[in-house]
Amino acid sequence: MKKYLPLMALSISLISPSLFAQNVLKDAVRLNRDIKETKSEYKGELRRTKHKLNKVERNAAKKVEKIKGGLDPKQQIKDKVSREIKQKKRKAITNWLAE
Repeated sequence: MKKYLPLMALSISLISPSLFAQNVLKDAVRLNRDIKETKSEYKGELRRTKHKLNKVERNAAKKVEKIKGGLDPKQQIKDKVSREIKQKKRKAITNWLAE
């Protein structure tokens, strides 16, 4: 019996690391599978979120371009001159009608 005790201890110490390694491998395989399942589960939501984000970015870019266009002095001068011309035309027409 005393001879078998060290032999059992030796065999357990040699077998237990492989059992531990098998458990780690199983856990890694399970985690990998869970990651793939979760990825496919949220794929549609991710696509929708990206679409919304792209839409918001496009709208923001349009607003920035619109503001830049409004700050262009050429456009402001052109608008001012066209308003003055329209006012002069209206004034000329009212004067002509008054005669």
